[in-house]
Amino acid sequence: MVVVGVVSPAGLGDALQYCVLIRSLNKLFPEANLQFICPGLEEENSVFKNLKLNARLISIWFTRSQFLTYLLHSSIPYKRTSRVEKEATAEVQVDRLNAIPRIVRIIGRKYYNYINSSFLSSFLIRSICPLDSGIFGGHTLGYPSLSYYVDQYETLRSIVKGPMLASPISISALALEQCGQKTSILKELRQSLRKFDFVYVRGPHSLQILRDYVKIDEERVAMALDSGFGVKLIFPDITASKDLGKEALRVVIIPRGDYFYHYNKWNLYKPYLVALVNLILWLSKNIDVEVYLSSQTMGHGQMDDQTAISDVVRVLEKRGNNQMLKRLKIVKPSSVADAYMLYRSADLMITSRMHGGIMALSAGVPAVFIVPSTDLKVLDVLSFLGLDASAFLIDMFDVNALRAENFINKIRNVLENLEYYANIVEHSVNRSLPTVELPVRTLAKLLR
Repeated sequence: MVVVGVVSPAGLGDALQYCVLIRSLNKLFPEANLQFICPGLEEENSVFKNLKLNARLISIWFTRSQFLTYLLHSSIPYKRTSRVEKEATAEVQVDRLNAIPRIVRIIGRKYYNYINSSFLSSFLIRSICPLDSGIFGGHTLGYPSLSYYVDQYETLRSIVKGPMLASPISISALALEQCGQKTSILKELRQSLRKFDFVYVRGPHSLQILRDYVKIDEERVAMALDSGFGVKLIFPDITASKDLGKEALRVVIIPRGDYFYHYNKWNLYKPYLVALVNLILWLSKNIDVEVYLSSQTMGHGQMDDQTAISDVVRVLEKRGNNQMLKRLKIVKPSSVADAYMLYRSADLMITSRMHGGIMALSAGVPAVFIVPSTDLKVLDVLSFLGLDASAFLIDMFDVNALRAENFINKIRNVLENLEYYANIVEHSVNRSLPTVELPVRTLAKLLR
């Protein structure tokens, strides 16, 4: 059985989804041989530390060419020639038994891009690959990565002998708009999604797109809670500072900047930063509060969360509020457990990372999401939980929503009704939590 991580777990949210999925598979299939294929695992293994994942971790970029190369290298055994046999003759004799596998390797390495995938599926790959089922970790079909997802879907379908599923995904309406409705990539995406035996989505918005646009059969698509909510099942006894007593209100803020780059909205990045700074200054002036700036990314790239945090601090410095800068706490969690401990200790989460908010919601902490509303994934989650998007979502691409009075009023409303919203969140999450395991249970049914 193969589990596919679509992107590198350099983001704690992606790492969380993968570990919940694998732990669910371990629970239902304790004897299964799980292979978890995901880019960046060797570099980012720290995000999985202490999680006891019972799976073979394979770190490759999951493109058709690289995975076929991996299969051809790892699945066809060599018959090794002993040292005695080698020394018996002046020249090393090539065992005829090894000749065919070596030729296949050469052909595979040099010509797989020219071989029809259906031929590979029927003749070569499925004959050497032991994978009887496959499941994709949750992801969002966003721009500009649609072709990357298509390649992964086609690759997995060509090597898996049995059922293939997707754990809860979202389909970005903004991405579809960016690509246009008549491009070849959208046609390929539609064809690839139809090859899944079952697709789970995070909520009703993506479900409607799958039904109306992709036209997947009704019996092969359904909604389930994003697997990130399973953090509550993985760490049921984890402690947080609020359990030990906390004197001041705690607000955790997770900023990000890559959305503005991906969707060519750089003109809105400065208003976004100013909105966050205005909020921080308002909080410090009106409430006894601890403000934490936190990240969900593990890398050090130009678009990671640490860069966005530095940009927030830079704007604060320009405002000359040194007292607030001294009180501001900046935290970079090193693992899923560290992040969950911090977010669970908060009274309010304000986040531009979906899974930062999901980790908070799973602990009963209200979360306000600052994301593009047309990206749909957060709307999916809120709608599936039955939470009011008008209270919990601010569109980062809406300049009017970023204005100080509107932005702060939205946060103030949640703070003034914190106990009410916390109760609603806890009830909604507990009611929907059993659906986290639906994809794994569906896979078990299909394997019978």
